[in-house]
Formats: sequence, C-alpha cells, structure tokens
Amino acid sequence: MDTNHLIEALKADLKPVERLPAPWRRMIEWLAIGVPAVAIVALADGLRPDLSERLADPLFLTQVIAVLSTAVLAGWAAMSAVVPGAPRWVFWAPAAPLVGWIATMGQQCWEDWVRWGAAGLDLPVVDCAPEIIMAGIVPAIAMIVMLRKGAPCESCAAVFWGTLASAALANAGLRLFHMHDAGVILIVWQFGAVLAFTTVATLLKDRLLSERGRALMAT
Repeated sequence: MDTNHLIEALKADLKPVERLPAPWRRMIEWLAIGVPAVAIVALADGLRPDLSERLADPLFLTQVIAVLSTAVLAGWAAMSAVVPGAPRWVFWAPAAPLVGWIATMGQQCWEDWVRWGAAGLDLPVVDCAPEIIMAGIVPAIAMIVMLRKGAPCESCAAVFWGTLASAALANAGLRLFHMHDAGVILIVWQFGAVLAFTTVATLLKDRLLSERGRALMAT
C-alpha cells in the first residue's frame, strides 16, 4: 500500500479534538450547578431560625468558610487531575482549608466537652448522612460527568478531591437548615459521613472513570 495514500486515508477519518476549558473555569461551571442544587435542598427543608445568630458566632462562621474553601479548592484540584501535565502542587492546595475545617471541629469538640462534659456524649445523634447525600447527589453527579471528559492521569486524586468537594459543599448547605451542630458525637458523625462518602467513591474510582479515557491512557 502506498504510504502517502495511507496517510491521507487516516487523515480523512480524523475528528477535531475539543480542548477542555481551564480547570478553574470548569470548577466555576461545577459550582454553578452544585450551589443551586444544595440551596434548593436547604430551602425545601427550611432554613434554620437561628441562622443569623449562628453566623455571628466567629467559630461557626470560620468553620463554614473552611468548608466552602475546601469545596472550591478540592473541585479545582479534581478538575486539574484529569488534565495531562497539571502541576503536582495543585493536588495539595485543598489540604490547607481541610486542615482548617478539622481544626475548627476540634476546637468546637473541646468547647462542647468543657461546657457539658460527658453529658455532651448523650446529645441526640441526628442522621446527617442521608441529608449530606441528598444535598450532595447533584454536585457529585455533575462532578463525575465533568471528570469523565478528561484523561484519568491522576484518577485517585481526581475522584478523592472531586467527591470531597461535593460532600463539603453539601455539608456547608447542611449548616443552613440543620439545627443540631453541637455535641462531640454529632460533629464526628457529620464529618464521618463526609469521609465515608469520599472513601467509598475513591475505592470505586475505576468504575467512575471514562472508558474512553482509560483506553487513551493505555495506548
């Protein structure tokens, strides 16, 4: 077969490749889907009557900011993880607000323990996991769809940060309508739901990856 003819035949079947927008643009697109979805769940359940009072509490406000910052930076890291050649430091960017989130929870746990002692362990535990999943399902689905459009260069980082971003966004929304946010057990339960949601999705990362993306990485 003539080599030039073969090259021309291959060129005729080529389809133009659409370049993905920058990770930060895709992160904004994801927020444009996720934030309204979480807001709808919060409004449907009804905003907590003491919301203005809680937002005036420095510890509560700091924790909300840390949670939202975790969602934003984790979303950015996830979008970057499916772009070949993304700088490694991006994958560590969400660690700072995540540590801040954990630190504020630790401070709140300590204050609750000082205030109530062992009695704080007897506070009623509200099932936060279903509410977090309900608020986070749309952001999670949107995240998976957007990640599948990229190449699974850093599949573990993409799924881990992407799921954590969705769960953190849902947790931030939870604070708008969930009346119970005190008590050692309840705080651990809330963060435990986020951690469990993230861990399960990360373990299933191979099922969440795009078949086309895996095929490209294998060639």
